[in-house]
Amino acid sequence: MNMREVFAHVQFRKLFFSNLFSGFGQGMTMIGIAWYLVETTGSAQLLGSTMFTSAVLMFFIGPYLGTLIDRFSRKKMLLIENMIGFTVLCLLAIWGFFGDYAEWMLIVIYLVTTFMYQIHYPAQSALVQETFAPKHYNDINSLLEIEGQTATVLAGGVSGILLSNYGLHVVILFNAFTYLFAFCLLSTMKYTFTLEREAKLNQGVSWIGQLVQSWRYIQEKKGFLIFGISALMPFIAVMASNLLKPVYVSQTLKADVSTFSLGEMAYALGAVSAGILISLVVRRMGQLSAMIGNTLLFAIVIIAMVALPYGWALITAYMVYGWCNSSVRLIRQSLYMKVVPKQFMGRVMSFFNSIGMMMRLILIGLFTVMIDYTGAGMGYLVLAGLLLLAAWGVAATMKYLLADAEAQAQAAVASGE
Repeated sequence: MNMREVFAHVQFRKLFFSNLFSGFGQGMTMIGIAWYLVETTGSAQLLGSTMFTSAVLMFFIGPYLGTLIDRFSRKKMLLIENMIGFTVLCLLAIWGFFGDYAEWMLIVIYLVTTFMYQIHYPAQSALVQETFAPKHYNDINSLLEIEGQTATVLAGGVSGILLSNYGLHVVILFNAFTYLFAFCLLSTMKYTFTLEREAKLNQGVSWIGQLVQSWRYIQEKKGFLIFGISALMPFIAVMASNLLKPVYVSQTLKADVSTFSLGEMAYALGAVSAGILISLVVRRMGQLSAMIGNTLLFAIVIIAMVALPYGWALITAYMVYGWCNSSVRLIRQSLYMKVVPKQFMGRVMSFFNSIGMMMRLILIGLFTVMIDYTGAGMGYLVLAGLLLLAAWGVAATMKYLLADAEAQAQAAVASGE
């Protein structure tokens, strides 16, 4: 079954468009709040503090959310997420029609949106794994990647228009209804919680006990911990570069905001291209070679970008970053779905998300201290070094997971599944 045939599946289309609308709403909220916090205070300090606080909270909350995803219906978790978004944003949008926003209200919106993000992606991955056959994972993940990048681009454009012409309260109200629409659409999707028996057996186990279970699973699977951290590095590099990029464009390149914006568009184009073409690349190169190759390519292009301090080099580099990050994420996602047992999927995804959040905090703290003295280019070179280490980590460990995936596939064939 190719992407066109997967998209013809009515249940997948409901998930796809529900995700498109909720992702669009999330993107608009984050863009709108970030702009408003900087615009009203005249400083990035409050936004930076809010981002740091949300990251710390999610680092601690993430593993607990993973236990909920494994204990309850994944569809129900996504529905609750959308209803939280609709309720909170609708109430605050109504407030905006009658009065000005206090800073704490904007911070609440940002924290709630980040909280929903922590629920959404582990729950969505677990739902896809539970609902669809393993042979469809690659195409489904590719389509969801295309959808996610499309939602980001649309959110940036529409958010800018609404903010300029109507104000933040209209943006928030618009966002609230995207969550409501996503809720209504997803509620019609046919879904069976197949892990109800396992969930009942775990009812007497505390969430800490469930975390210990997932940690033992990760430890016992050879190479999994190193692979999981290494495979996250391209995503962490992209997140950390969000702090470096504006400084690099402004101070190193001496360029204006158009170069910054073109870099964002180039990144999205590269990511969408990966969603369309990565299945073909994997079929020709194999998962291991594609994973290592894209991680190394990311590092090499960062070094080339720093060596060539021109706007065109940054725009070209960010297109490659989009391709590399999305390619690695898609390969990793499909491999996890084939290897990780369904009853552990939420906790495993949340565990690695929390590890990624901790690494981002460390890098953001390091870069905040160093870039005033060294320039943003040195920060990019630190990321390149970490990506080279990550490529080694993938090369040393991914073979064990691929062997496990192959063994599970053969066992499924033998049992007639």
